[in-house]
Amino acid sequence: MSVNKLAQVCAHSADAAEWEEFIHRTMPLASLVAARVARLWVNRSTPALVDDIVQEVYLKLCEQERRILREFEPRGEDSFLGLLRIVSTSVANDYFRRLYSAKRGGKVVTAQLTGDGAPSSFSDQSESAAVQRSVLLSQLDSLLRSAPEAVGDRDRHLFWLYYLQGLTAGEISSVPGVELSPKGVESALRRISAWLRHQIESPRNKDRCDPVGRATVTARKENSPQIR
Repeated sequence: MSVNKLAQVCAHSADAAEWEEFIHRTMPLASLVAARVARLWVNRSTPALVDDIVQEVYLKLCEQERRILREFEPRGEDSFLGLLRIVSTSVANDYFRRLYSAKRGGKVVTAQLTGDGAPSSFSDQSESAAVQRSVLLSQLDSLLRSAPEAVGDRDRHLFWLYYLQGLTAGEISSVPGVELSPKGVESALRRISAWLRHQIESPRNKDRCDPVGRATVTARKENSPQIR
């Protein structure tokens, strides 16, 4: 049974064997995404931390009588895994948003981000750098959210999937809900990047993200494949 079909079966089934197979087939990806997001926020991932996030991912899938599973419509071979990547990323970032919100008195900005980072030894210095990076990314995401008429939810997800997750335009075009060709994804990314650079360079936003913000928007050319 394909993972697409398995997800559709579990949307309406409480059979233990079917759910065991579903978890067996999907947990590796959910765990991978959880570990990547953890390294983005705190420069490390531990089995216990990943397990906590993965548990929340499956709780999310079961919310509202398994609404996500019930509303899933296959758009290609194993396209459920693309949906699972998005759900896992959202859940993982919500997990760390709550963590930092509690530490900072509930004033941290919500950021729906995806990302990957190289693992390193955990220390006070690396934690400080991770916090600064998280704040910067939250500021950039806040800019993207500030003008929904210019940058919608889909555009914001395209931006982060490309610049932080490192997906190619072709891979992004296959994610459920994107509904763009690879060329369409490339065009959208150019438009979003140009808009964001303009916002960062405007006087009212310079103090928020300058100069690190401009470096972040252009850093992909050094660290990730280019838009072609």
